[in-house]
Order: sequence, then structure tokens, then C-alpha cells
Amino acid sequence: MPQNIDPRAAIQEGASLGKNVTVGPFAVIGKDVVIGDDCVIGPHVNLTGHTIIGRGTRIHCGANIGDEPQDVHYHGQESLTRIGEECVIREYVTIHRGVEEGSDTAVGNKVMLMAFTHLGHNCQIQDNVIIANASLLAGRVEVGRGAFISGATLIHQFCRIGTMAMVGGGSRIVQDVVPFGIVQENAIQGINAVGLRRAGWSPETINAIKEAVKIACLEGLSRPNALEKIAATLPDLPEVRLFREFLEGTKRGLLTGSAPA
Repeated sequence: MPQNIDPRAAIQEGASLGKNVTVGPFAVIGKDVVIGDDCVIGPHVNLTGHTIIGRGTRIHCGANIGDEPQDVHYHGQESLTRIGEECVIREYVTIHRGVEEGSDTAVGNKVMLMAFTHLGHNCQIQDNVIIANASLLAGRVEVGRGAFISGATLIHQFCRIGTMAMVGGGSRIVQDVVPFGIVQENAIQGINAVGLRRAGWSPETINAIKEAVKIACLEGLSRPNALEKIAATLPDLPEVRLFREFLEGTKRGLLTGSAPA
């Protein structure tokens, strides 16, 4: 048993704790929870259900992870919650497990969830995502690698936030946000240019993505026509292919904007 366990914590028999795990006072860890090495579990944290916490993750005061989904179709099915390595989960974050038997809610590696964030059942959050304070993601939301969701954002169930997209604070998202796009006032305003430059992207790639976002979201084209124009006019770069695949996979439609006059 690790040595950094506060005697006031409640750890059920069957829970698995790795090496050098710290558990704060009044934390509750259920019997089916697995915690990797070097994790820090803060005071009053509740870890329940079939929950797996990756190595080096830090969970702050009052977070509730792995609890039953808020879904009328859930009747005790055995589902999971998976948290990746080196994540930071701040105060009072709530993450609910999947609904269907064997399904999961999954958070990738090096994800930061700021205070009071909520992830509904079956959300899928990829690596290096940041979600700021008090943002609420309904069930089955998908967030692509490196996306940034600003504070107090509301995201409708089944929506997808594309790779390296940036969503402005207070947004209400009811359709998919394209990869590399930037959202302000509930509309696409262009590309996440700062994020792409910081990632070391070439000017050619950034210009191609800028044009792809313009075609798909700002020109008023139908999705088939936008896909056709992107294929005909833009270079066959990996990032452009990823963008096209995202468009092809949308089921809720795309959040759009209006081209500048």
C-alpha cells in the first residue's frame, strides 16, 4: 500500500493504487477504481465505478469521477471511465461513466479540465485538450486533439469539436466545430492562427487550412459542394485530408459564419 494516504480517506477493498500515490483527507475511492503511479488525489475527491486513472494525473478537491450517467436509459450496466496520463482535473469537476454495457467516457493524456467542468456520459476527449472553468459538455460530445474550449461554454450532445479548434467563452455549440476553426459569438470567425503558428505549422499549411475553413464555413456552400471545392482547389496535405474527413463525418451539420464584406 502506498505511504501517502491520509488516514481519513476511505479506500474500499479491491481498489488498486500504484506506486507513490497521494490521497488526501476524506477522499473516497471505490472497489473497482484503478489509479496509476504518481497520481495525486485531493481532499473530498470521489472516484467510483469502473474507473481507471492514468499515471501522474492530479485530481483536485471535490472532483467526482465515474459516477452513474444522467441518462434515463441507464439501468446499472457495467460501463467505464478512463482518464489518461498526466492530466490535471481541477476543483469540483464531474465526469460520468458510459451508458451502454462496456462503453466508456474517455479523457486522453495531458488534458486540463478546469474547475466545475462537466463531462457527460460517453464523452471522448483526445490528448492535450484544455477545457476552461464551468464549461458543460453533454453526453457523447467528442473533442479533438489540442482543442481549447474557453470558460462557461455549453456544448450540445453528439457535437464534435475538431482538432486544434478554439471555442470562445460563453459559446453555445449546437453543431460540429471544424478542425482548426475559431468560434466567437456562436459562429465560426476564421482559423485558430495563433495555435497553428505555435504548433510550428508552415505558412503553406496554414494558408490551406484558412482557405478550407473559408470554403466550408464562410461561403454559404452546401457540404457536398464545399467538399468538392476543397478537393479541387487545395493541396493534398495531411491536415486538409483530416479536415475533409471531419466534414464527411458530420451528423449534426457544421457551425458556420459569414464571410467579411
